[in-house]
Amino acid sequence: MSKVIKVNIKNNPYKIFIGTEILNNIDKFHREYFNDRSKIVIYDKILNNSVYLKQIIKKLGKNTNLIPINSGEKSKSKKSLYDLYNNLFSNNVDRSSVIYAFGGGVIGDLSGFAAATYMRGIDYVQVPTTLLSQIDSSVGGKTAINSSFGKNLIGAFYQPKLVLIDLNTLDSLPKSQMIVGYAEMIKYGLINNKKFFEWLEINGKNVISKNKKSLEKAIYICCKSKADIVKKDEKENGQRALLNLGHTFGHAFERLANFKKFSHGEAISVGIILAFKFSCESKLCKKDDLSRVYNHFNEIKLPCEIGHLFKKNIKAVDIISSMKLDKKTINSAIKLILVKGIGKAFIADKINEKKLSLFLKNNGFF
Repeated sequence: MSKVIKVNIKNNPYKIFIGTEILNNIDKFHREYFNDRSKIVIYDKILNNSVYLKQIIKKLGKNTNLIPINSGEKSKSKKSLYDLYNNLFSNNVDRSSVIYAFGGGVIGDLSGFAAATYMRGIDYVQVPTTLLSQIDSSVGGKTAINSSFGKNLIGAFYQPKLVLIDLNTLDSLPKSQMIVGYAEMIKYGLINNKKFFEWLEINGKNVISKNKKSLEKAIYICCKSKADIVKKDEKENGQRALLNLGHTFGHAFERLANFKKFSHGEAISVGIILAFKFSCESKLCKKDDLSRVYNHFNEIKLPCEIGHLFKKNIKAVDIISSMKLDKKTINSAIKLILVKGIGKAFIADKINEKKLSLFLKNNGFF
């Protein structure tokens, strides 16, 4: 049995399926939703020898086209996108074809943007294989590539036709990847669901150790939370921005590191802590809430400081300059997602730049 979530977006509704027999039934999903339309699987090269990739090929049929993509954030580039377009043309992919994006967030973002723009749009299915992509990037229709100016600045809102989450694909995921995915998971508790945060305080280690019952419950809650937000605000004109808790700081760190040295989840982990610290110093949030979050991050082994990941000093002015390239920024006025407590996030418009600079300098930057 799989859990099902309906993402009721006007004109683009779809379903998320969560379970342990999803890939074993991928042929049935294809027949039900796409009949006998041709299919192509875009996948992360690291999964070349994956039993799950072999399972997908066996189930979808030998005539399924395959396109491997290099692992890592560097593949979210204009070059990789155009190489992918050329591969799609070479494989005679047309408007009736269906793309299956099999891999982590990079594969989902790149494949989704290609699907949105190839021949003005073709259908695609998200088949996420990492904890981070299963609870976050595969849901909601954000597709993008990176620019030298920042992360995810070139993209489109383009909803998938299906999201297929098979918990078994996490079996071979290293613990380090489970932990960085957990940074996005805990975000859902911190923005608007204190009960979920309290549940994670007790069950977080079970999630990271891949206990199937705990995993299924946590992934379901995250996907349901995101689906509820996205159906109200598909194109991030309002409350969907809450899902960016920690991301304005985190994306700035990623860009300054040229998308090397540390993972997206690690950058977001530090960003969330800084958002809570800035909220505390602004007297919006109690220190007890910051301490509680900080202690849980330490217990789970999530990073709370960026310095040891960068292994070099970072200037506050460089962080702020990078923040101004954030998609939420309008007329150079930085927006942050701040908190009034655990489960009480809000959008803070027009952050005082001098105050932010002083905060950064007081927290290890110069």
